[in-house]
Amino acid sequence: MSSLHIISEDTGASWQIWPAPDIIPAGEIREVRSYIFELRDSDRVQDIDLLIDGLPLEALRVRTPRTARWRWQTGFHAGEVAAELKTPGRTPIRFELTTDPDRKKLTRSDFDTMLSDILHDSFALFALTNFRKGIKQDISTKPPAIARLEYLRSRMDALECVIKEIERRPRRHLRSEERIIPYHQMRKATGNEVIRSFAGGRVARVPPNTRLPSTLRGFLPKDFRVQERFSSFDLPEHRQMAAVLASWASWLTASAEQLETVSKPRDPETSQSAALWANRCRRLAKRVHVMREAAPLKDLPHASPQLQLTSLFRSDPNYRKFYKLYQEFNLGLASVFGDFLNLPLARTFDLYELWCFLRLVHAGVREFGPAAVDFKNLFIGNSAGGLTIAASAVTVNVSSSWELMFQKRYEEFWKADDKRGSFSRTMTPDIVLAGPNSISPGPSKLIVLDAKYRIDTALNDAISSIHTYRDALVEDVGGSDFPGIVQAAYLLTPHIPDTSQSDYQETAMPGRLFHPDYRSTFRFGAATLKPGMPLAEICACLRAIIKDARSNAASP
Repeated sequence: MSSLHIISEDTGASWQIWPAPDIIPAGEIREVRSYIFELRDSDRVQDIDLLIDGLPLEALRVRTPRTARWRWQTGFHAGEVAAELKTPGRTPIRFELTTDPDRKKLTRSDFDTMLSDILHDSFALFALTNFRKGIKQDISTKPPAIARLEYLRSRMDALECVIKEIERRPRRHLRSEERIIPYHQMRKATGNEVIRSFAGGRVARVPPNTRLPSTLRGFLPKDFRVQERFSSFDLPEHRQMAAVLASWASWLTASAEQLETVSKPRDPETSQSAALWANRCRRLAKRVHVMREAAPLKDLPHASPQLQLTSLFRSDPNYRKFYKLYQEFNLGLASVFGDFLNLPLARTFDLYELWCFLRLVHAGVREFGPAAVDFKNLFIGNSAGGLTIAASAVTVNVSSSWELMFQKRYEEFWKADDKRGSFSRTMTPDIVLAGPNSISPGPSKLIVLDAKYRIDTALNDAISSIHTYRDALVEDVGGSDFPGIVQAAYLLTPHIPDTSQSDYQETAMPGRLFHPDYRSTFRFGAATLKPGMPLAEICACLRAIIKDARSNAASP
């Protein structure tokens, strides 16, 4: 029997991917690696092609007549790829593979977590603005952004598992329904049913030899009204769930049509990406439609596609999971726009910068209170109910004395109106926290935070950027004196360090950057901001950064 396998050229590990696919552990297939596809025990191998995202792979020479091999260079790509095994005269065999980011960049789950946090933070912060309206689901004619589709796709497996569990152990309720049965088909009836049938219909005389109670005098109702009780799936929650799934399937189908329309006049690369995602949207819509046909949700009356938080969604674990997925899924459908939503999974490091900024803004509001919050530069609302999130050159006042800036440009100081800037070239730090000057009286000094989506030893090469920001950003105070305006500089990274050593001088890099004594002494180092951290831990990180930066220790 023919079978298709994928083999890692680095480790030699092999997994079957057709016809019975093996479970490939996360991180085993990742970007910037080389893999071999091997088709075994097949006829006409010289005529078979293997395509990844529509492009044929390089065929390799083999010594056995019933084996075909292809080399796949993943390149700098992380995310889902569509593969197709084509044999002339036969139906193509299609399957999908997911490539992870390189291990020094963590895994694909962080992309989903960061996008979810960004959307959650956006709604939470938007609620503090002067906009007094909700954000509706996106029904615009614009095609959905890649990141939103990646986000929705990542929830599909969990959604299918929940639907299967609900189908295995569904909730039911006992219903009573009145049925009308002709008298000659009746086998038994209660006294109340006989009386109700006499009162509501015509009467018939029966043959004298029929065994009837004498009190009926040979008469019976022509039609008996009988109450039958039966178990039913027709719950309000099931109606709502079915309507929600149908709505999601329609949205995905409409998105596929929009992507197909957009792909036609564009350049080849954009067209290929749009066509690829159009096919994926259709496949996702089919998966959702199959879930809609599950036994508890099938053939139910129409309902509004919106879940109400009832006792069933609170008490039953499976229904509670569905409600949570419903909330998460709606984040991806909401009418939220921004450049960050155009980032594919392979650009996770760009998304990490915006994630850090919005998490810190949300933490700042919690720490300092919402009284002085000003988000006028962060959100742009429109008459159609949409929300656009700015993703560059944004300043947010989180209190009367603290402000957070995202990708603020610092030109040469002699060009700047406030005479503050760089003495070498234009610089754009990821995040800047400006607050009261704790070192000397005068204008506020800055805490520069450089977000680096790296872990382990890859951080050693990242510290040069914060050295540059701390040394090159100055202020012209007159004469020949140009003091620095950076009070402290830190890396923000998902790396979790080992700081067990009591002395930072004995701690190896990059753990030394995270050591509390090292950070407070030099007002320089790194802090951990990992996707999935609760907001309370982000608040603690913000407090620690401010405390270290305002330390009374002498500057190096």
